[in-house]
Amino acid sequence: LNDENNGTAIVASFLIPKIKESYEYTQRRQSMNNLKHFGIAMHNYHEVYSHFPPAALRDAKGKPLLSWRVLLLPYLDQSKLYKEFHLGEPWDSPHNKKLIERMPDVYRSNAARLKPGYTTYLVPVGKGTIFEDPNGMNYRGLKDGTANTIMVVDAADESAVIWTKPDDWQFDPQHPLRGLLGHYEKGFLANMADGSAMLIGKGTKNLQALFTAAAGDSVSWGN
Repeated sequence: LNDENNGTAIVASFLIPKIKESYEYTQRRQSMNNLKHFGIAMHNYHEVYSHFPPAALRDAKGKPLLSWRVLLLPYLDQSKLYKEFHLGEPWDSPHNKKLIERMPDVYRSNAARLKPGYTTYLVPVGKGTIFEDPNGMNYRGLKDGTANTIMVVDAADESAVIWTKPDDWQFDPQHPLRGLLGHYEKGFLANMADGSAMLIGKGTKNLQALFTAAAGDSVSWGN
């Protein structure tokens, strides 16, 4: 009986990590597909407006009203939902608040465990990021190169926001991983400004370089 139990334990110790790895791979692939959709949508937006969407739609006084995730809806085959928003009202106005529950599936990461209406797909905001400009940056601003600049991240659950709310991941050059780790063992997923999606290893050196668009710095890739 002891030999049988030992054999079962050995098999389990071998299979469980493999099952976990396979499950994470499936989650990662789904999230990467979502991120690639964002990349295509961002570039299509740029084609129309000659700049990427701003992190937030603002009123005439500069008050943030709605997230970039709302602005991107027409480029994610969600034009009908987009037209239902009152763009001159904030995300939590009586009318717009009713639309929170209708978050499109593309904004839902399979790796996240969140309340309905929340998302972990965020853009980096703050000094030096693509989304520092409240009017939206264009290609000319990406002096570090599109393949070297992060546009969207799949952040940790602790960083989740209501998808319509103009709230995103605050870039901190001193702590560039804060609020990003948790979904995947080896790092976090990101969409780059060239439209590609990848796993950024948590061992990457000078990681902050990936969040700046024109700092002239470089990154040392790691696992």
